[in-house]
Amino acid sequence: MDDRQSSRTRQMLQQTLQRLVAALSPVVRATPPAAAAAELPGDGDVRKRLGKQSFSDSLYAELLLELPMHRRRLFHTHLTGDMESLRKATHQLLGAVVYCDAAELEEALRELQLALKSGEQHSIDVCHERAINVLDSTLRYSGVCGQSPAGHTGT
Repeated sequence: MDDRQSSRTRQMLQQTLQRLVAALSPVVRATPPAAAAAELPGDGDVRKRLGKQSFSDSLYAELLLELPMHRRRLFHTHLTGDMESLRKATHQLLGAVVYCDAAELEEALRELQLALKSGEQHSIDVCHERAINVLDSTLRYSGVCGQSPAGHTGT
């Protein structure tokens, strides 16, 4: 690649990174574009960050497609009182979520996992309801359908 192509590629990567940062950070949105361009990392850092974000976005998109199934599984295992299956379902979903930068969902599932370890039914019920509500919120926000099974009264 000659110097012009290398410079052009770097400029395109910088513009892409600026758009990503501007979309994700209100603080960066307030920063003038010229100032933001002066603070951009080197080519290797840009590629690594874009690659990580792309991978995370890809995993999150796949997770969104599977969330209705996971939600039904969590709901029904709790409803039937099968705590071992609920523990397994929570563990499996949490394992998928940790790679997707879905902090609220990860936190709700960790709380449910801890409640299941404690064995205290009231705590399990409260944490389960919160996890279901966060799942519903995630599904509504993403536009994925199929989040509410019949009989669920949570929001």
